[in-house]
Amino acid sequence: MEEMMPEAPELTAEQRSLVEQPTSARVLVTAGAGSGKTLSLVHRVAQLLEDGVDAVDVLVLSFSRAAVREVRNRLRNAEGASGNVDVRTFDSYATWLLSELDPDGSWKEKSFEGRIQAAIRLIRDDEDATELVSEVRHLVVDEVQDLVGARAELVKALLESDVEGFTLLGDPAQGIYGFQLEDRAERLQGAAALYEWIRTRFDDLVEFTLSANFRARESEARAALDLGPQVGEVDAVFPPLLHELRTRLLSGDTLGTLDDAARVLTGRSSSTAILCRNNAQTLLISRRLHELGVPHRLQRAAEDRVLPSWVATIYRELASKGPAKEDVLRALANAETDPGDAWRVLKRTAADRRGETLDLVALRRKLAAGTVPDELTQPPSDSLVVSTVHRVKGLEFDQVVIVDPGHPLDGIVEQAEHTRLLYVAMTRPRDLLSLIKPVDDLATGYLKPLPDGRWADVGFKAGSRFGMEIRGSDVRADDPAGSVGYSAEPADVQNYLATRVHAGDEIRLRRASDTTLEEPLYIVDHAGEPIGVTSESFARGMRTLAGRGRRLPEEVTNLRVDCLETVVGREAAAVNVGLGWSGVWLRPRIEGLGRLVWGDKEKR
Repeated sequence: MEEMMPEAPELTAEQRSLVEQPTSARVLVTAGAGSGKTLSLVHRVAQLLEDGVDAVDVLVLSFSRAAVREVRNRLRNAEGASGNVDVRTFDSYATWLLSELDPDGSWKEKSFEGRIQAAIRLIRDDEDATELVSEVRHLVVDEVQDLVGARAELVKALLESDVEGFTLLGDPAQGIYGFQLEDRAERLQGAAALYEWIRTRFDDLVEFTLSANFRARESEARAALDLGPQVGEVDAVFPPLLHELRTRLLSGDTLGTLDDAARVLTGRSSSTAILCRNNAQTLLISRRLHELGVPHRLQRAAEDRVLPSWVATIYRELASKGPAKEDVLRALANAETDPGDAWRVLKRTAADRRGETLDLVALRRKLAAGTVPDELTQPPSDSLVVSTVHRVKGLEFDQVVIVDPGHPLDGIVEQAEHTRLLYVAMTRPRDLLSLIKPVDDLATGYLKPLPDGRWADVGFKAGSRFGMEIRGSDVRADDPAGSVGYSAEPADVQNYLATRVHAGDEIRLRRASDTTLEEPLYIVDHAGEPIGVTSESFARGMRTLAGRGRRLPEEVTNLRVDCLETVVGREAAAVNVGLGWSGVWLRPRIEGLGRLVWGDKEKR
């Protein structure tokens, strides 16, 4: 995660008053951007433990994995038993609850949203779930403004259980997930609606506001801060607020086009984010940056829980199912991780307390179920990130470059969401806030979303198709590369992946020669070497774009390696091709707005 600026070393009077509330207090905190919310949370937890609450009786929930990692790291560095406090995302908590009460249930096939809904039903209707939840004496919820739909209902269910006290922290001005709601009135109110429910539900509620700012170091980074309280009001008047935010943005530092900005951004060591309103813009900007030779990373979606490649290293290099600590550390000596930190998180993932060995069987079960600590799936750190505003929620950077969002949309609901989104974007920087013009170079057509949400480059003429967004899930994971779609020695492919394939490498997809297959299959090509085949999600996307019965492109180019990830496939598939017992191997994640190549006839 991007390095966070150290908070003020001493608590302010506002923070101190919050921290010292009784353990049974029901506290709602409005904490503006950069106001030291995380610092206050950490001290609040430490104070709860000092006042006699056991670490196992405190539960901290947050919306994003980035926020969870930050909170967990700070608690681990605090004195006392704070590092033993359970810190989870709402998705992770729901998965944990279901795995405890229904380990073999059908919930494993559900999305995160479905798991949360299943967990809510258990909390409200199941006696065992009620007993398990009642073990929490104090509930701390971070980023409460991001809770809509099922996640908001999960928090309501927890608050209405036997939890003795709670501390809820957030900022209604930064509630940018209301677009997920169908009711337009609820979307207009945004996070303010949940705040009002909390105020109405609990008569003994104690409220605090954190007004200081410790993030912005330069005046440019403070351009929007004073408007936060107005943006977060229940009855906020959004059109003039949006006009004022946009005026301040346009009157600040303007870098011109992306090509102009690239010359400034290339080689910067400080953390920089280019923020876009939607994923279509991120794809266009990423494509152009690659053309200009500017290294960068596309920020992943919150639901992308990517296991790092070094996890597969352990299964590939160690024959024992219970290797000793020194063997694990030796296997990870050259991995892109700290071996000691990796050892600790793997032991915790496997729920393995047997001293100086690691239970790889138990670890595999956790990896397969997805019940892993959030820090195991954290993205790599890069100096330049391209992202939607939603995907950097809770993060901050030295410099933020905002792609001009354009004129406000018609409709008060759309203007409300636009206002909150622009406010969040403008409050991410520590030092510099800049503006660039949008990238719009699709002279042949335009981008439109397909039914599965991925973007396609299509022409103005009916049936014209020029490109398609490629996602990390578009490479097959159920079988190791070399065993399906083309013939190669899977062990050799795994070694090639581990030693020759790197983030940012160029990739192309070439159509498999087997034309008898019902669904389109493409081989993932890295410098002439096949390193995988496309998945069913890719086949559905390609069929949706091309249409059944129509000729498919021969290749998809302009793609890059996002990273190598560890996947858990079928154990039998691994045994059958000589990859050992575990069914754990590497696959490349690829990304980009791929260009469709149709061959000599160019029939589209």
